[in-house]
Amino acid sequence: MRIKQLALVSVAAEVAALRPTQESSRDISDRVAAILADVRTRGDAGVAAATARFDWPEASASTIAVPRSDLDAAYAEVAPELLQALQTTRDNCTFFHRHELRDDWEDTGSQGQKLGIRHLPVQRAGLYVPGGLGVYASTVIMNSVPALVAGVEELVICTPPGRVGSVNGSVLAAARLMGVERVFRAGGAQAIAAMAYGTETVPRVDVICGPGNAYVMEAKRQVYGSVGIDSLAGPSEVLVVADSTAHPEWIAADMLAQEEHGSGAEALLVADSQGLCEAVERAIAAAVSAAVESGAVRGGAGGPDLGARRFWAFHPAPGEDFLELAAALVNTYAPEHLEVQVADPRGFLANVRSAGAIFVGHGTPTAFGDYIAGSNHVLPTGGSARFSSPLSVDTFMRKSSYVEMTDEAARELAPRLATIADSEGFWFHRRSAELRAEGD
Repeated sequence: MRIKQLALVSVAAEVAALRPTQESSRDISDRVAAILADVRTRGDAGVAAATARFDWPEASASTIAVPRSDLDAAYAEVAPELLQALQTTRDNCTFFHRHELRDDWEDTGSQGQKLGIRHLPVQRAGLYVPGGLGVYASTVIMNSVPALVAGVEELVICTPPGRVGSVNGSVLAAARLMGVERVFRAGGAQAIAAMAYGTETVPRVDVICGPGNAYVMEAKRQVYGSVGIDSLAGPSEVLVVADSTAHPEWIAADMLAQEEHGSGAEALLVADSQGLCEAVERAIAAAVSAAVESGAVRGGAGGPDLGARRFWAFHPAPGEDFLELAAALVNTYAPEHLEVQVADPRGFLANVRSAGAIFVGHGTPTAFGDYIAGSNHVLPTGGSARFSSPLSVDTFMRKSSYVEMTDEAARELAPRLATIADSEGFWFHRRSAELRAEGD
């Protein structure tokens, strides 16, 4: 872990140094564009060809869809304690997301015109569930719940198959739990293309959500406009704000938990003293050693490597106010996850403007939000919490405004409309309104 002094004047520079450049690799962009074009042209055959190349050598157009019987079997075979835990996640997330629903409204404007908003869900949403080294049943729940609460009629899932075409049983069980009936063995850019454009087997969706690797993110970027997307997620990140009341061992576990999200994950600590930073550093080393010794995690190749971790710790330079400095770092870095482990965490919240999800108090690690507390774990990354929000009901909703003019409103507003239209040279805008003002 790299430990540094931090001053208010250097916060922006430190954050800029932490953030990798966001330029998309030309090689990745070109490869993704070729896959998208092939799937758009050849449909299932294009999906199968890419799947055979990258994931499942025996893939074919006829085996893209997972049989419904496989979902039923996975649901019946999943460990009861896992199913119960996933049900708790579903119920807590449903409770959380129901609070995001908004009522339609209508009111009468000053000149008598009727104005209003209708909230309408999209018809079909596509959920991308990563494969590879991880198993992401929780991602099925987190992406499904806000869509279902919004009122989306149909959900489809794409997830990469293993080398023999298998899909993880817990993912299938979670899909079955959420009422998802259509799951497809497709990952990477080909899955995004299939959902964005539609194929003979995979239906075209209105919104695509879910995390993925660089190819998935680039594919989502390229199809945006043909279909809605949730976000372009980057590596996961956590920022812990801690003072002398915090427990170094707890902070260490939280930072190590963040690393489990995979390549590029970042964990930052801003502490009120250099001593606390060093105590957390020692706690990290001790926790890793204990986990390796117990067999909970691997050591050596493929296992924990302290030197490779993207861990940073900052403490105030002489004369700096800790809470002011911490707030500046939070709002500039705009973390995906923010943990507030200080004596008065609620008081500190008043200074926070930019964070994806905030975990309040010593007893609230990010892990609860990742899995089971109820908030969504699909969050803005890479500093995008400055301007974007977590996955929510709104991701799957559209708003339609409507206007109904009365005769009186038309007569009163038409002359003012004409003035604006004349200034912009739009004669028929003026004439269209004047005809209504004149009446039959």
